[in-house]
Order: sequence, then structure tokens, then C-alpha cells
Amino acid sequence: MKKLLLILSFFTVIHFSSYAQDNDGGRLQDKMTEYIQQKLGLSKTEAEKFSPVFLDYFRDLRKTNQDYKGDRLVLQQKIVELRLRYRDQFKPIIGDKRSNDVFTYERDFIKGVKELQQDRLQNRLEGRANKRNNPGL
Repeated sequence: MKKLLLILSFFTVIHFSSYAQDNDGGRLQDKMTEYIQQKLGLSKTEAEKFSPVFLDYFRDLRKTNQDYKGDRLVLQQKIVELRLRYRDQFKPIIGDKRSNDVFTYERDFIKGVKELQQDRLQNRLEGRANKRNNPGL
């Protein structure tokens, strides 16, 4: 069961990364950027410098997920390398501690999105079940 959840989570992250580049997903990407900026407590100046670098990171993360999706171990390694590279780019903008926190807040945001998707799916399935059980409603 844990393996199934891990695999499902992995594919959801890949899907999320792909989805975030679509037209509607652009809003989701913007929401993630806003969420992380708010969690980090960035000033307006820091946010203006941080945002383009974070968007570059997000695009590179999406490309990495697509390029290495067939080899999970290599994918994990490439993601770590990507995070290390971008952490060094975040440091001059937001400092050492907050440059590490970026990735924690990224995971928190993705986890929240997954939970929201699961809740919506569950509500949709319950709605369908209710319609089948009560066709007159």
C-alpha cells in the first residue's frame, strides 16, 4: 500500500509539473510562487528578484521530470543537482536559511494541491454515487 501511494505521489508531482506549464496551470504556478514568497516573508525587492529565478527553477524542474521520468533513481539525482544549483542562486537574493526553505515550502504547496485534488475527486465520486442511488434528485 505504501509503495502504491509513493508511486501515485510521484506521478502526481510529475503531472503537477506538467500541468503548471499549461494555460490554466500558469495560474497554479503563480499561486505557488506567491505562496512561497509569503511563507519566506520576502520584501517587495526580494520578491522581484526571487520570482524570475524561481520560475526558471520551476521550468528546469519540469524539463528534468520529463527527461528522466523513465529512470526514477536518475531523476531523483538530477532533481537534487538542480536544487543545489538553484539554492546557490537563491542565496544572494534571500539568504542561506531561506534558500533552503524554498524547497520545503514547494513540497508543502504540492502536498496541499494533491490533497485538494483528492478531496475534489472524492466529492465528485460521492456525487456520482448519490446520483445513482437517488436518480430522482
